[in-house]
Amino acid sequence: MSQVALPLPSRSLTLAPKPFAVPAGFLFTLVILSAMAIGLAWWQGPGLLRDWEVSRDPVVLDEWDMVDGECSSRRGLTDCEANVTYSYDGQDYQKYITLAFFDLSSGDYTVDLVVSRDNPDLATLSLGLDMLWNRTIVMAVFMLLFGGGAIAMLFAGLQAGRANRAVAGPGRLNVVPVEVIEVKKVRGKDAVTYLDNIRSPSKRNIRTFMDKGQEPLIGYDEAGKPVGLAVLHEQSKTPILLDSRLERIEMTESERQAALAAFDAEQEQRGVVRAANPSPTVKRGPNILRGLAAGLGVIVLAVVAFFGFWLYYVTSAPDAFDSIGIEINNIMPEPLNTWGCEQLYKRFGDDRAPFGCTADDYQSWKVAQPTGKVKS
Repeated sequence: MSQVALPLPSRSLTLAPKPFAVPAGFLFTLVILSAMAIGLAWWQGPGLLRDWEVSRDPVVLDEWDMVDGECSSRRGLTDCEANVTYSYDGQDYQKYITLAFFDLSSGDYTVDLVVSRDNPDLATLSLGLDMLWNRTIVMAVFMLLFGGGAIAMLFAGLQAGRANRAVAGPGRLNVVPVEVIEVKKVRGKDAVTYLDNIRSPSKRNIRTFMDKGQEPLIGYDEAGKPVGLAVLHEQSKTPILLDSRLERIEMTESERQAALAAFDAEQEQRGVVRAANPSPTVKRGPNILRGLAAGLGVIVLAVVAFFGFWLYYVTSAPDAFDSIGIEINNIMPEPLNTWGCEQLYKRFGDDRAPFGCTADDYQSWKVAQPTGKVKS
């Protein structure tokens, strides 16, 4: 551990109130992510539950009408909606159907109307059932991003509040080094972000506000590396960053001056004068860069897993009707989809074709015919 001397009184000490701050943009991010998660659940949730119910005992209707049925695609995310009317067992129905799924193809869709045998009031398009797993996965991914992000932000806020309550009373303090990574002005105060990664492998950002005129207490360890000085309260495992005048700790002025004098003496021995120490460099958005790097890493892993499973499915899977494999192969660009269907046809050509590899009759293999998938 990096060592910097700062002798504090050997008794219980009280810290300034609420030393921990919620993450930047806490309320705005929480509201936006929560609204997006709720909106997505309201938009696609009922239709997805309806179609899972219809899929349990579906009935394809021959007589039905569709008004204003259309699909639009934006970067692979396809949104379809239609107004339909139909009759079943002498009763007339009118329904509005909306679907959202991921599909990189750009052709027209041929659909049938499907209702639940037990409850004919539940109706959907055959496309919705064909893309049922696709839609479920898309819904789960976006709910994980929006809902999971909102929960993570809320958890961070609750964690900051819990940490503030834990250090509200007097307690013994131990000095620990931290890494100060960002200092920026927010509403007239310095918002300081630091990491407790010098003494532990933690990568969690800790944020605090310092009053006007205060700045973090920065020292140099025995290796000449600049470190921020913080204290651990006996009731908490999260370090509290100190200011350069030790005003965040309630103690007598003589105790404060004695602690700073010992700190200065050690720093002078290491060739550093505290009064001349520059404040930590204000970094512009290091957390954003780290977040982008982490997000890029997740995307790369997801893409590798996505293509890896697709290759396994089309070249080695024992079942051509694996639901996840079918969905992945179906959303592949035309050249990759055709190649995948060719690999499946080599092994399962005697059986009917899975969805995404079918010809116009929805049964035979499109790669076994002279014409491929029709594009409009």
